[in-house]
Amino acid sequence: MPEFKQTVSGTVGSGMKSLFGGGGRTFYELQHKVSSAYHKAGEAQKIIVDEIKIGRDSKCQVRFDESFETVSREHAAIVRDGENWKLIQLSKTNPTYLNGHPVAKEWYLQTGDEIQLSTNGPKLGFVVPQGKGSLVKSIGLTQRIPMFMNQALRPYKTAVTALVCALVVIICGCVWLAVSSNQKINAQRDTIAEQQRVSDSLRRIDEQRIAEMVAQNEALKKKQAAAQRKLEQQRLKQEQLERRQDSIIRAAAGLLQVATVEPAVVSQESVNQAIEHCIPNVFYIRTTKIKITAPNGRAEMMEDAGWTGTGFLLNDGKFVTARHVVEPWMFPTDSTKVLVNMLVSNGGKVEVWFEAISSTGKKLSFKNSQFKCKRNADSRETLDDGTVIVHALDNPSDVAWVAVDANGGLKADAPLSTQLPRNTVLSILGFPHGYGANSPTDITPISSTATTAAPGLQNGEILTTNTNIEGGNSGGPALVTNAEGNLVVVGVISASEGRSLGFIVPISEIY
Repeated sequence: MPEFKQTVSGTVGSGMKSLFGGGGRTFYELQHKVSSAYHKAGEAQKIIVDEIKIGRDSKCQVRFDESFETVSREHAAIVRDGENWKLIQLSKTNPTYLNGHPVAKEWYLQTGDEIQLSTNGPKLGFVVPQGKGSLVKSIGLTQRIPMFMNQALRPYKTAVTALVCALVVIICGCVWLAVSSNQKINAQRDTIAEQQRVSDSLRRIDEQRIAEMVAQNEALKKKQAAAQRKLEQQRLKQEQLERRQDSIIRAAAGLLQVATVEPAVVSQESVNQAIEHCIPNVFYIRTTKIKITAPNGRAEMMEDAGWTGTGFLLNDGKFVTARHVVEPWMFPTDSTKVLVNMLVSNGGKVEVWFEAISSTGKKLSFKNSQFKCKRNADSRETLDDGTVIVHALDNPSDVAWVAVDANGGLKADAPLSTQLPRNTVLSILGFPHGYGANSPTDITPISSTATTAAPGLQNGEILTTNTNIEGGNSGGPALVTNAEGNLVVVGVISASEGRSLGFIVPISEIY
């Protein structure tokens, strides 16, 4: 049997047909029976392209992480053969089993079959939905878009730019495509060429922004290193001075009254008790539904988009979170967010419904349009073809708040948030990667810490090291014990750089 090689027609070509709802096209599901870094046990992964590879390689559409050592980089493939599907053995070292029998070269699949990668390796169930439910067009457009990106484009990194153009045409031209004629098809080709130029412009903008961020981070690291060296020199001089003047300081100690904004020094047990009192005011945020409206008025509803975050209640009735939790498209870090940003910036609309749940079972509901944000620092760019791009910058604007009718809440200290000394330990509460949000009736925020890396604010933000911030912490409170010994909010978790550097928006940004 000749060596199997994926083809553009079997991946991108078949993916485009599925994306545009080609009549009569069918799909199947792979049911994951074990958990990995990429899929949970019980998850049903819908496959809408004609050719996929299974293995540990990053180009495989069905991927397992490095902990599955007996799964080869390219272990097996599933391809369409007319109206049927067949399983092909790719690995030269590790076997593939179908219903417990090794596959020598290839074998046809039937719904209900079980695929196993290597002896004692992970198992996948092969299921073909029945009736109209087996047609690709039964899957919503908003679901097919990420499937197309993950399945058709994964083997071809160079096709990402073409994907942006195709998706923009889909979102902004749904009605046009539905009633297209030969004349409109010709116009569509012109639109695709124009969107290619838009994509190139966006790519150049992103490359320039990344280069600027790298340069800023390098400069910040150099300044931090120089400041640390200077601090060490000052510390040595201070120790010498303190030894010489120790007797004078003790004699004058009763006369000196020095005002300070430094946090109080308290025991860890006291901090832990104070955090327990704060936990009922920290909420797990999740989306419940989303409505996307294109500039031409075509709208589509979808259920939970999958993004989550953290929020908290203040004692003046403000509910606070990070802006990128409620408006992620304003921080376009991938092609999908770029597309939604373009839609919103050019006459479209995105409505998101949220639910926030606390450890006490208290629930709050709101929409993204109810939140207040500082938008005066947003960047607005107009491309040569008139397309508008409006996005938020990575600065203190990453905060959002809304007034709610709720009692209790945390106390905020705006002045202290701008004057924290270096090496102040901050307490952080949130739901990193969704941990702590076990069910709607089992909400327990995860506690972690961060240490201020410099005194005061750096570029308007609290800069931290030794930072335990992960995805899902966004929007959570950063707390510290003030001079009166009370635990107060001084910041809102924004982002992290690597495993150590963290960025926190001072609470003074909303007061």
